[in-house]
Amino acid sequence: MNESSAAHQASPELIPDSVLRALRGSAWMASWWLAVPESMACLLLAVRLAVGKRRTGGKMFDLPGARTQGPRIRVHAALRIFGCFLSVLGAGSVLANAYTSYIPNLRSVGRVWAAATRMGNSYREPGQVDGSIHGKVSIVRLEADPSLRVPASNAWIYTPPGYEDSGKTRYPILYLIHGYPGMAADWFVAGETDRIMDVLVAQHLVEAMIVVSLDVNGGFQRDSGCLDAMNGPQMESWLYDRVLPYIDRAYPTDPTRTQRILGGVSAGGYCALDQGLRHQGTWGTILSFEGYGDPGRGGRLAFKGDRAAIRAHTPSSYVPTMVFTHLQAFYLDSGDRLGRARVAKLARLLDDRGQFLHHRINPGVGHSWSEVRAGLPHALVFASRQLDGQSR
Repeated sequence: MNESSAAHQASPELIPDSVLRALRGSAWMASWWLAVPESMACLLLAVRLAVGKRRTGGKMFDLPGARTQGPRIRVHAALRIFGCFLSVLGAGSVLANAYTSYIPNLRSVGRVWAAATRMGNSYREPGQVDGSIHGKVSIVRLEADPSLRVPASNAWIYTPPGYEDSGKTRYPILYLIHGYPGMAADWFVAGETDRIMDVLVAQHLVEAMIVVSLDVNGGFQRDSGCLDAMNGPQMESWLYDRVLPYIDRAYPTDPTRTQRILGGVSAGGYCALDQGLRHQGTWGTILSFEGYGDPGRGGRLAFKGDRAAIRAHTPSSYVPTMVFTHLQAFYLDSGDRLGRARVAKLARLLDDRGQFLHHRINPGVGHSWSEVRAGLPHALVFASRQLDGQSR
């Protein structure tokens, strides 16, 4: 399909209310109702440790025999100071988690541990919960590539219920990119991608597909933008020259353009848009959550301030004049508190160029993982419908 195709705004992807209720899951650990009293308790404990008094009426660090028990007093004081620090840190952590909604429940805590300990493989065994069969999540180690200056990293890979690796069935594949700061685990810790996929597959709302979440930092928490940095990690080359061929060899994927989906959140949403638009022969559908229309600080660092290079990787600049060799499908998702105008601008640019898109605004949320969890089911249904050209 060439760029003369008529513009087509996609209709909303309808999901039954009963399924939406099942998808909501539990996010009690990210609840403000829990975070506020928890943080207040932590802060009160910190104050008590810092300025509290002993029952004897003396100051906190005044103990009988202080002159003769100096070392013991100093240890006692150090422990109280450390406890005060932990209390303040705890208050900040629960408030930050409520804002970002990164760790919704105890299951996610276990996955944070798996990511932190860099386990070679971690599996969620098939089982029966609420009548739906679970897929499997694996952590796969991707070796370093010194020629591209890319360090070793972990990829989190979901294979659907009933998955078979004989090659008789070829699966569509979805690649997911984290934001900044972030890591590959984010889509399974905070995004709960596997749980959402399990429900949608069981309800026959999406096709069974393989999902791969990549670490695109190119080093310790580096905002790479999935770009080939000047004198730095070559993340774009790594993605196309190393990762995609490896996954296609290791898993029974369908490598055709229409069966490949690229998605991301925040900085990863920018990556999905930029890579999808500049590699139209590779990607059929693009999913962007709270995505940016420019590479931001990461791009400025990658290209060392080269304005021409930055513009060449800025969708909001090049979409109006670029040549479209294929009609692509774009799902843009945003909350209504932050980023709405930015995403709406990108939607208008793509619509003006005749691309197939759906822009969903999620009410009552901002730039957080709760926004992603709410929008992901709709994005997956949208993407699944594009696999067979149902919506075009």
